[in-house]
Amino acid sequence: MRNRIKEFVDNRGISVYQFWQETGISRTTAYNLYNNSAQYLGRDVMDAICSQYKIQPDTLLKWIPAQELKNGD
Repeated sequence: MRNRIKEFVDNRGISVYQFWQETGISRTTAYNLYNNSAQYLGRDVMDAICSQYKIQPDTLLKWIPAQELKNGD
């Protein structure tokens, strides 16, 4: 499983700073999610993002088969 925060933020045309401010999640979490697709989205963080942008969780997640992860996602 990988997060799609970078793709989401970039597609909206906003900065990570704006994403952090709008969602109310911690600054560290916002930047970690943006810079590291392997970073886990906790339940509270997912809820904050989905509530702010009125989106479903599948917008933020991508499933990658284990074999592909071994080959260097």
